[in-house]
Amino acid sequence: MITNAHSHTTLRRLARFVAAAVLCHSAASMAQPEGMQDCLAGLGRQHQQATTPLGPDIQIVSWNIQKASNAGWAEDLQLFATGAELTFLQEASVAAAIPRAMPETGFLAFAPGYRNASDVTGVLTLSRHAASLECEFSAVEPLLQTPKATSVTEYPLLDRDERLLAINIHSVNFSFGLQRYREQLQALSNVIDRHSGPVLIAGDLNTWNSNRIDALRDFMAAHDLTAVTFMPDLRTTIFGNALDHVLVRGLNAASAVVIPVETSDHNPLLVSLRLP
Repeated sequence: MITNAHSHTTLRRLARFVAAAVLCHSAASMAQPEGMQDCLAGLGRQHQQATTPLGPDIQIVSWNIQKASNAGWAEDLQLFATGAELTFLQEASVAAAIPRAMPETGFLAFAPGYRNASDVTGVLTLSRHAASLECEFSAVEPLLQTPKATSVTEYPLLDRDERLLAINIHSVNFSFGLQRYREQLQALSNVIDRHSGPVLIAGDLNTWNSNRIDALRDFMAAHDLTAVTFMPDLRTTIFGNALDHVLVRGLNAASAVVIPVETSDHNPLLVSLRLP
């Protein structure tokens, strides 16, 4: 039974979700996306209110939810994301009211991307505890001229002065070359270079060919990032290449599982991380 207080809390969270979409900004130049300066300035700042720290174990989920357009998505999300400290969703639909399906995740950060007359989609990070920083920026698909969103959040860590930098990304997809793809990664570099603690990147990185994979590997090497491995590897593929990734620095993966689903064209990733 849902109490009135719980119902009011859920309605407030939904209102924040919709408001974030309404405040969608168009992307600026790829070299310096709109919102980047605010993001860089906010890294490491003290939050106005005390927030509960994460760790030493952090359960995460990453899933391209395909606009929550398939029947049963809410039940699947509840099944494998209940109990997770952080849930990273790509192609998250405002119209679907996704946070309502996860009442225990009381905090959210939404970065709007594609929009039409009836909906806005983007990347949505759900968390059980408040972030000390929330910011977002976007990159433009060079062929379709539609935005791809990135959400950046920071969280305090248990018994540490450092914070966890958590990045939820949906990478540029339709492009003939690698320029826009590399520029989107470079935007992440600008943030990571200002951060000294653990780093977590999760999302649909659209690594569907060898050139994109090489670009991602260059980016990982530059920032000492490691890709979480999945055995068996049931991640969604195109041309035999996995699209979805979880990248970490300063974190250890205790377990990593891919769950086959029929409620999206991507299979969700479930990873248990631990602070060393």
